[in-house]
This record gives sequence, C-alpha cells and structure tokens, in this order.
Amino acid sequence: MTLPLAAVLGWLFTGGLLALSRRRNWGKAIRAKGPEGHKVKEGTPTLGGVAFLAAAVGCWALIGPHSLESAVVVALVLASSLLGLLDDLLALRRRGGETTGLLARYRLPIQGVLGLAFAFFAVRQGLGPIGISTLDTPLLALIVVGTINGFNFTDGLDGLAAGVAAIVLLAFLAAPFVAPLLGALLGFLWFNAFPARIFMGGVGSEALGAAVASIAILEGMVWYLPLVALIPVLEVLSVIVQVSYFRITGGRRLLRMSPLHHHFELSGWSEQRVVTRFWIVTALAVAAAAWLKGTAS
Repeated sequence: MTLPLAAVLGWLFTGGLLALSRRRNWGKAIRAKGPEGHKVKEGTPTLGGVAFLAAAVGCWALIGPHSLESAVVVALVLASSLLGLLDDLLALRRRGGETTGLLARYRLPIQGVLGLAFAFFAVRQGLGPIGISTLDTPLLALIVVGTINGFNFTDGLDGLAAGVAAIVLLAFLAAPFVAPLLGALLGFLWFNAFPARIFMGGVGSEALGAAVASIAILEGMVWYLPLVALIPVLEVLSVIVQVSYFRITGGRRLLRMSPLHHHFELSGWSEQRVVTRFWIVTALAVAAAAWLKGTAS
C-alpha cells in the first residue's frame, strides 16, 4: 500500500511543482561549457526533489513503518536535501553560464558532519563493517559523503539519477523508508524521463545518495554498496581522475568531459542511449550483488 500511495503523491506533487515553477520562472541555468545539446534545456524547471521527498516523507509519516532506524534515515535524508537545496538556490541566482552553487570547501565539511553523526549511530548499533569503532566511524562517514556526491554527479541527464536510484532501491525494498521513497521517486520519474519536464536538483540527488548509503549500512550491505551503486561510483571517480590528470599533466584531459555520462555523450552516444545503458549496468550490478550476498550467507 505504501509504495503505490507514495507513487501517486509523488506524481501529484511533482505535477503541481512543475506548474508552479513555470508560473514563477524557476528555470535551471545550463553551464556554458557543457555539451552543446544541453543548451535547449535552459530554463527547465528544477527542484523536483522537493516534490518527491515531500511525498515520501509525508507517506512515511502517515503510514510508516516507524522505527528508530527509519527515523534516523529520514533525518539524514532531510538534512542532506536541505544542503542540496541551498546549493540549488545559490545556483539559480547566478546566470550567464555560471551555475556554481555552494562551493565544495563549504559543502564537504557539512556533509562530513552529517556522515559522522550517522556513522556514530550505526557503530553504536553494532553495524561497523570492521568491528573497530575508531576505524568504522570514519569509514562509514566517508561512505555516506562519497555516496551523496556520487548520486549528485550522476544527476546530469534526463531520468539518469532517478532511474539508477530506483533500480538500486529495489535491492532494499524491505528496508526502512525504501517503499515510500521508491514510490515517490517513480512518480517523479514520470515527469523526469526524457525529455525531462523537470529536474530533481541537488535537493533530490543528494537526498537519494544519503538514503542509499544509510540504508545499505543499516542492512549490512556496506561491502556490496560499490557494486550496487556502480554508476554513481564511476561517476564520482571520473571527476576525481579527470581533475587529478588535468593538474598532473598541466591541462590535458583524460576524458572528453566529466562526469562520465558527458564523456559518452561527447563520444557520440545520444542522451537516451547513455541513460538506458547506465540503467542496464545498474540492474546487472544489483543482480550480481544479490547473488553474491546470497552465496555468502
């Protein structure tokens, strides 16, 4: 019952936000150095994450199931979404091709604090993957921060981040808060699939990353998370590698553009092809993780 209700609410809230965004002219600026084909997306409404998160949290609050673990997951998701919202609002105020929001030197420390807070909770619940609290706490905090940014970097093509997240969440369907979040996300994806009528923004992508990381940790799936979330992992690694290579070589680029999905676009793949292939890779990775976990248990 929870998932279909959340899907309907996500669809209604996203549609309402889309109409409001068009009236208020809340359009996204597209970075000047991005792929040329993305220029037509200039002005597309954003902040769609507000809609599906409101539907998910509202549905969870009304129906549940309620537990300490689910409350902690929701708290981390909401805190991460607020940070993403601040980033979105700062970016919306800037035009002329400049889309920078909250700078990384401010955002990463805040994400680190959120990650540490959740890590302390998880370790106290006996969920440290190593078994030594002094090692488990920073490791889990790093996993939270890395996953948040991985999903944020994945959000760059129509339906990419939402579709990848929906497939990943299927692996945790019985876990706390997953059913309402997945349902609301599917309702949002109705409008976000190519050609996207609304984007989720950092408020949505960072919340999804926080949800996936925290749920994986609570479900004892930490070591399988890099496989389950393979696309976000590759996306964030592509940025790290590209920046490092650029600095080491004095201005040369290893990829045509980062994050990784833009590299494939500039290599001649259509946007739909990149998104579909990344969905397929995610589905295969989730299936592989489920098989590995089954054989290990």
